[in-house]
Amino acid sequence: MSRLAPLPLALLAALPAQAQDAPATEGPICSGQPALWLGDSAETSDMTTADAPLMRQMTTTASTSPYAMFRVTGAMQALRLEAQSDGDPALRLETPEGDLLAENDDAIGLNSRIEQSVGPGDYCVQLRAIGNADMTATVQLTRPEMPALLADPVDTTIAACTPDTPADDWAEGPLEAALPLRTDSDGTVRYFRFSLESNASLTLRAVSQGLDPNMILFDGAGTEIAANDDADGLNSRLDFPNGLAAGQYCLGVAPLSAGEGVITVSAEALDRDAFLRSAWRRGELPPPLDGDYAMQTIDLATTPETVVLQDGSAQWLTFTLERETALVVSAYGGLVGVDSKLALFDRSGAVVAQDDDSGGNTDARIGPVVLEAGRYRLALTDVNRPDQAGAPIRPVGLVFERFERVE
Repeated sequence: MSRLAPLPLALLAALPAQAQDAPATEGPICSGQPALWLGDSAETSDMTTADAPLMRQMTTTASTSPYAMFRVTGAMQALRLEAQSDGDPALRLETPEGDLLAENDDAIGLNSRIEQSVGPGDYCVQLRAIGNADMTATVQLTRPEMPALLADPVDTTIAACTPDTPADDWAEGPLEAALPLRTDSDGTVRYFRFSLESNASLTLRAVSQGLDPNMILFDGAGTEIAANDDADGLNSRLDFPNGLAAGQYCLGVAPLSAGEGVITVSAEALDRDAFLRSAWRRGELPPPLDGDYAMQTIDLATTPETVVLQDGSAQWLTFTLERETALVVSAYGGLVGVDSKLALFDRSGAVVAQDDDSGGNTDARIGPVVLEAGRYRLALTDVNRPDQAGAPIRPVGLVFERFERVE
């Protein structure tokens, strides 16, 4: 039998090593991942010497948040880094080793901007997608004197409306003679002047489908009288039940954030009965128990749960307790898009309990609350949308849990 003797170590050392594929080291590396130069090469990615913005299209996927590298070779340099996309891009500025220097999401709309000063060295830009993972964005790096990729947001601040402020005449002659009045405004700051010949009870509104209107009323000298945002959902409303005195006025209207859309600005005489019915529809005040406003009567002893068809206005229920009761009321509408709010009123109209989103989601829950014997009114509203005619109906489940003292 033959045996193979071990080769001497010297001979083993002399044998040629088996060829192996060496890992590729060409190109920049960011946080251990291959990256691209923000320019076409290392030389053209130097922001100190670049005579034009450095720009690259970068694409994210479910498994990829790409990197690009640039360098600064001069002294401390102020930079502007931006990402623009139809999606929701976010940016991170890092060292090649992965140390975070700055990050941003939603600086201008959903687009991102980082403004940072850095010293000489190589730097990495990472593009991330918020929400939809598949996204292509334009990433641009500039010095402050170069043109920016993103336009700065339009200022929608409503400044004091003085006699020198450019404004539209809202009506020919006194406003009270032109009521009701409606005007469409765009997504910029607009001012509307009007006058009153005598004291007038008014309601002023600013309503929009796609914008969040804000409104401020000034007197003729530019002194602020009243302001409102989000009285009816995101819409604004100013009510003057005791009237505005005769004189000159200016109404400023603008969206809280710039955007495309229409804001409808209106003025109408404030009618007490109409105002109350509108408050009932919004769930702000309980309708009278002996009135003609529609309310669903429910017997909690036989109907511990029910379904309410929510159309955007407040849905009212009334029930009677024969003895002292601890009550829990839960509204479940989150699965169909309802952001439910509950408000419970006693016979006198006082608020006993109310809730919106206390459980960490969009469902509402009241209680346990101890109630005396008597009649109660319960309002279910959807704070997720304004009250509008023809709004889609969404079902909301109401569950009542009663606990009575056992003698």
